[in-house]
Amino acid sequence: MVHLPGWLPPSAFTDVTLVLRGHKPAARVSVGPRGGDLRRWARRHGLFTSIDADGFAAISRNPATARRVIDLDRRPGRHTLALGTMLGYPPCCSRAAARVGDEGIDRWHAAMATRRFHGRFRAIDPSGYADGSSRISHVPCSTRCQPSLRMAMLPQGC
Repeated sequence: MVHLPGWLPPSAFTDVTLVLRGHKPAARVSVGPRGGDLRRWARRHGLFTSIDADGFAAISRNPATARRVIDLDRRPGRHTLALGTMLGYPPCCSRAAARVGDEGIDRWHAAMATRRFHGRFRAIDPSGYADGSSRISHVPCSTRCQPSLRMAMLPQGC
């Protein structure tokens, strides 16, 4: 079991854990001034990081992927769909995120977190993302998104 650094924001737990398990190719997290600490921690666990001047980092098992995520994120213009694809989100969810744009994702997340997820789809409820208890690291496109459910049901061990 890999222990994540306590200084990472709780929301990063889901993202980084999914990368460590090999369930997604990269994660983008906010690390503020702790970029050097993240880089050292990542190296010890076979991960690579790329960090921008604003304190956002991409973490991946592939150094080129980490660089491409940060390069794409820093690029001006609309890149929500491409970034979702690079981060391993289901295509349907990436397209839904692109419809609201980067500036609308937090509002969309808040709206989806108030919706009811029934039965096994409770596993894709995004309301636990901020505190690190979510099983997926993206906003599902619907309360019955099958690709998100498949991701949520992947094995949980690191």
